[in-house]
Amino acid sequence: MWRARPGIALLLAALLAGCASSSRPPPEPRLRLQAQDAEASGARRYAQGEYLAAAQHFSEALRLRLSLDDVPAAARNRLQLAQTRLALGQAQLALDEATQVQDKGLQLAAGLLQVQARLALGQVDSARQQLVPLEAACPAACPERGRVLLLQARTAWAAGDVAQTVRLCTAAQPLLRERGEEREAANASRLLAAAQLQSGDAAAALSAAQAALAIDRQLALPEKIARDWLLIGDIQRLSAGVSHGVDARAAYLRARTVAQAARLNDLTQLAEQALQETSR
Repeated sequence: MWRARPGIALLLAALLAGCASSSRPPPEPRLRLQAQDAEASGARRYAQGEYLAAAQHFSEALRLRLSLDDVPAAARNRLQLAQTRLALGQAQLALDEATQVQDKGLQLAAGLLQVQARLALGQVDSARQQLVPLEAACPAACPERGRVLLLQARTAWAAGDVAQTVRLCTAAQPLLRERGEEREAANASRLLAAAQLQSGDAAAALSAAQAALAIDRQLALPEKIARDWLLIGDIQRLSAGVSHGVDARAAYLRARTVAQAARLNDLTQLAEQALQETSR
């Protein structure tokens, strides 16, 4: 039987090892991995309601993507950062970031975020004008239709059109739930509750506020939970007689407890003020 000489055997082994190693995908570059980690961390913190930390991670991901000339990923990170700025109450910064997003695939999402920022800044007319082309770009079958309807509802509310707010929120809710957008569905329920209270339908308002509370509890969002309890307290206080004052006070106490535990000073003060008003 023919046998390879030791030198030839070593050469063959080296060639085989080279072939095997060449079939493996090259490892991801270090900076790209860092960008991926920063984006994932930002998304996780945002989902947990830790918006300040989320903004820091998204900002770092954006910086790294820009340094790598990864334009599509950088646009996505910029939009994520804009959304987080808005959650932090930094509406102008959110608008500035969203306006810079030029990626065609993100134009609708960026436009919707700009509308939210303009509403937060009190620019109702500008928000309404910007919604017109967005509505045309997102007809009934559009996946983002629920978000468009909710923004139309928020614009109607800002303009003082209560009936239109109720109609649009009611239309938006099932679309948002079908898409699994629970956070936005809770926002729709909260806005619907405020509009129904304004229109004098306290029972429907309380039901909508409780629906928002159930979702926000499931999502573990302390800020939203505190706001839900404040809204429930307002509904009970403004729609009921003196006999229901205890229910309103209990809701405000729950709001204060949640806000204090989450170190939400602004909401704690709102709950304290509401409690003082119920004691008069």
